[in-house]
Amino acid sequence: ATAAQEDEEQNMGRFAGLATPRADPILGLKAVFLADEHPDKMELTIGAYRDDDGAPWVLPSVAEAKARAYDHEYLPIEGLASFLRASQRLLYGEEATKSVVANVQALSGTGAVRLALEFLRRHSNRPLYVPATTWANHRNIGRDAGFPETRAYRYLRADGKTFDEAGLLADLRAADQGSIVLLHLCAHNPSGVDPSPEQWERIADAFRERSLLPLFDAAYLGFASGDVDRDAAAFRLFVSRGLLPWACVSFSKNFGLYSERVGAVHATVSSEDERSKVVGHFKLIARPMYSNPPAYGARIVAAVLEDPALERSWRASLRHMADRIATMRALLRQKLEEKSSDDDVDWSHITSQIGMFSFTGLTPRHVRALRDKHHVYILDNGRLSMAGVNTHNVDRLAAAVVDVLKTTVDEETTTTRAEL
Repeated sequence: ATAAQEDEEQNMGRFAGLATPRADPILGLKAVFLADEHPDKMELTIGAYRDDDGAPWVLPSVAEAKARAYDHEYLPIEGLASFLRASQRLLYGEEATKSVVANVQALSGTGAVRLALEFLRRHSNRPLYVPATTWANHRNIGRDAGFPETRAYRYLRADGKTFDEAGLLADLRAADQGSIVLLHLCAHNPSGVDPSPEQWERIADAFRERSLLPLFDAAYLGFASGDVDRDAAAFRLFVSRGLLPWACVSFSKNFGLYSERVGAVHATVSSEDERSKVVGHFKLIARPMYSNPPAYGARIVAAVLEDPALERSWRASLRHMADRIATMRALLRQKLEEKSSDDDVDWSHITSQIGMFSFTGLTPRHVRALRDKHHVYILDNGRLSMAGVNTHNVDRLAAAVVDVLKTTVDEETTTTRAEL
């Protein structure tokens, strides 16, 4: 190359040839929402709790814990011991003292899944399975943790609204022996469709038959039903059955600590010797990745869960948040049914689903029409954040949904409102 060519390449910038990546399907849409100047725009994409006035809510127990004095010293690589004990107790319940558990603090649920998958990719040499319908970031994390592929197992039936138990069990029984299988503990994201207790028993049977490693994503512990014990039941079932489950726990939703990035990995193991080795290898992963985890949010969680009065207040807040979302589900269904002129439309899935999100059944074309015509923002896959629905916007939301179903024909499937 001539000197002139070298100068030209230098002036172009070292990374000018990179392709522009697609925006994140959730956070990228939030940026579009912020740029929308319509006065009545409605943001129902982000999984963050809002009160009935659409405002963030600081839990009273969290507010009190924040008022306490904290130092600013480094935590150990594995994290804050009091937080890890409290998190383990919350997840395992009565099984906590009977189980041998390798614990490590993580950067919320995303970081916990990344830590767990980094470990498992390095040390298990087994395939990774995730639900065919799942949080989009699960596949990204598996890819970046080094899994050559992320295999899918069936989760929803073709209607996109109900649990496909037969398909899930068939896929688990066809999985490679010892495979890693990611499960949503409760409030499945994005569908809000969870297995029943009886179905979890049969799922556990399939794990036993194929010696599968259960990896639970516990992003909504206590937030789904308002009852921690109910939400943790599937994990505790797997513990009691001797399946040695792992869990990636987030405290973003159930404590309202979204920016503090508080999470943990709890890996059930068979012995103290194994526990020590697993924790040691978690530390080897964490040290060059982020060195040690942030202390502030972990200290708040520990303070609440170690104080009986604060824990009672926190559990009452969980019930309050879950009840408000359940009320909004019922009200949204009522409004949709009132405004729908076609009796063939079944809106029962709005109330049969659980947790922060609802899979509406809307197609990408309907979603675009909602956004362009009514300035209502939900994800392209039809996922709607129930946490953003309130008594002030639910009527307009229902009217907008019914309108786009009446007036918009889906280009790809020619789905009309009566067929949804």
